[in-house]
Amino acid sequence: MPHLSREILMHACTDHTSPTFQTLRDLIVAGAPAGAPLTPADAASQLSEAWNKDRDARQAIWDAQVQADIAQAEADTAAAAAQADIDRLAAEAAAAAELAALEAKKPKIGAFDETLTIPDFLGPRVSNFAKKKLEDKEYVELWYFTKEGCLDAESLRGGVEADETFGITQSGTTLALKPLTAFRASKKVVPDEDLSWDQLSVAKTGFLAGIDDASWPTEHRTAMATFFYRIENHPSRLQHDPHAEQILVMYQAKARRFWHDALAQNKGFNLAIINDKLLETVAREFHNKLRKEKYRVVSA
Repeated sequence: MPHLSREILMHACTDHTSPTFQTLRDLIVAGAPAGAPLTPADAASQLSEAWNKDRDARQAIWDAQVQADIAQAEADTAAAAAQADIDRLAAEAAAAAELAALEAKKPKIGAFDETLTIPDFLGPRVSNFAKKKLEDKEYVELWYFTKEGCLDAESLRGGVEADETFGITQSGTTLALKPLTAFRASKKVVPDEDLSWDQLSVAKTGFLAGIDDASWPTEHRTAMATFFYRIENHPSRLQHDPHAEQILVMYQAKARRFWHDALAQNKGFNLAIINDKLLETVAREFHNKLRKEKYRVVSA
């Protein structure tokens, strides 16, 4: 319904006694019942009464219109206020997210204990490749923890390639760039079975420290530490076989590799228990290999 204009309510009642309404007055008088005759003044009064009733109806419409406008204005104001709150909260959330993103991009530096000093001895640094293997709980050659392996890692760190060549790695849903030395095996790596006894003794210390740093499960670390302890203190070292230590080196290489393979298939066993029958088999394999090499040298 169209809005009424306020002006229509401001008009005074029309003078229905004026000549303009003569014709209407005459029609009203002529149409009056014979028993209730009307005068021209009565007719003018009826016209004025009708005009006032019409004005009262328009006034009622106007009043309702005013109330509806007020209610709509209040609703619009409330909706605008609610939308303003939504926009403000969204802007605050966006600003907070942007700030968090900026904070996340800032370089982080760890805290330190003001009462601690640098250690008296700084051990050799192991290659990123070996550390990554330990972090992933995977098999890695002990050579990386020997003096030779650590020196090789130091030489790679000082090279141009280590500084400029990177690869992509994923941790959860995050991608990051890391030097390729974290993914690439050294070309100088020596298989476990070819390590010397002295190299094994040195390497197992760094290796055990490495699995501690990589947070291996306690039972796995205990088994590995016990395994190396029993290898180093095995009674066969006291026997007359001059190759007993190298046979033990070969045994640990086979046993440790197989242990990782078994764990990957959920068929893990206690590595710390030395299997003397397997050790005998490894000894025979070692001596057969030694005889073949001697025969080859003699034949040559």
